[in-house]
Amino acid sequence: MQCEQFTIKNSHCKMIKQILIIEDSVTLASHLKIEIDEYFSFCCDIAVNETQAREMIRLKQYDLVITDIYLPDSSGNFIGELVRSELRVIVMTASENEELRLGILSLPILDYVLKNDAKTLVDYLINTIRRLNENHNTIIGICDDSRVSRHLIAEVLKSQNLPYIEFLDGQEAYTCIIKQNFKIDVLLTDYEMPRMNGLDLIRHLRHEYLPSKLPILAISASEKPSLTVRFLKAGASDYIKKPFGNEELCTRLNITLDQLYTNRRNTALYQALEKTATHDFLTQLYNRNFFFSQINHITADAVRQNKPYGILMIDIDHFKKVNDTYGHHAGDVAIQHVAMILKKIARSSDYCIRWGGEEFLILIPHSTASEITAFSERLRAAMEKSTVVVEDEKLTFKITISIGGLVGLSETHKNMILQADTLLYEAKNSGRNCIRIGE
Repeated sequence: MQCEQFTIKNSHCKMIKQILIIEDSVTLASHLKIEIDEYFSFCCDIAVNETQAREMIRLKQYDLVITDIYLPDSSGNFIGELVRSELRVIVMTASENEELRLGILSLPILDYVLKNDAKTLVDYLINTIRRLNENHNTIIGICDDSRVSRHLIAEVLKSQNLPYIEFLDGQEAYTCIIKQNFKIDVLLTDYEMPRMNGLDLIRHLRHEYLPSKLPILAISASEKPSLTVRFLKAGASDYIKKPFGNEELCTRLNITLDQLYTNRRNTALYQALEKTATHDFLTQLYNRNFFFSQINHITADAVRQNKPYGILMIDIDHFKKVNDTYGHHAGDVAIQHVAMILKKIARSSDYCIRWGGEEFLILIPHSTASEITAFSERLRAAMEKSTVVVEDEKLTFKITISIGGLVGLSETHKNMILQADTLLYEAKNSGRNCIRIGE
């Protein structure tokens, strides 16, 4: 969703894939190439002097240039040439000369890093490249009533491969983020603005967004000594005092982004682990662990409301023959096929579970014998009409299922499962491809 009246500016953003390392030390250049290539599955190029680098840049479009300051044929203006060519540039140097650092940072480069030791340098560069690619889809909000300030911040964001959206004051940002529900990933806000200042904006945003979900960097030229603490207590993630240098803004913003991305990766990992604990890998249906974690709540609820629940036990007919005839991969595809049919026919309130092997269980809250009989028949008929397709082997075959089930109000689910299992085997002994439902 795009916020009405506001435009995301992202034409400058692109994935970092093509990298040129310019370094006259072949040993260091090769080491950087090996480490970066291995981490990202890239294929970095190397140039050992300006002449070679110019020729390589002429022949190929690079997304990022990592270059030393001092090269054997240094012209004294090479880094300026690179940035004028609108290349993203990271400058490396072994010199700690402050005048040199300030001179380099006056150019619109991406970053400036000291060559302290190989491991520190490699780790820093890898983290920077990874962040640049994550930045590609991270939207930054700039909230400042000064057009000059917004422009200066926007130039820094462009260098860091970050899309951005501009707000003229706190009220605009509040309307877009809260009222129009537009998602931004990080907000940079000034303090003194018309209609709504930055402090009030942060307070309002914190009613809806935790700092881990929406980091906020507060910016101000105010001399009030208590303002930093007031911002932090209101929920700002960091505070930057105007005037600030590009390097300070980049460093503070990058720390915030690294924390944001770490939180996202941890959340994704937690969700993946949680799903692994509750879902079957092959079918993505719930597994037995999930069933046993939920069944007591469902049975207690059924007894309390006096609304019976149903349990169906389902088994693929002649499954061993499928494996023996077509192979175990085809057997796995058959199991996935059954799972697909179950999910398609079951209600959203039903729980479809892979019980083990070729056996499935469906837990149906608030049901009757006639309802689960009709449901079971729809399921059996759908399976009989369908065809298992093993695409990579250009193989098709038919399967059927047998179903046993019952409806009850028993709080002892083990007895319900045993009775449903007994009815399943009655169905199989009656010729298979049929159902047996009890009460």
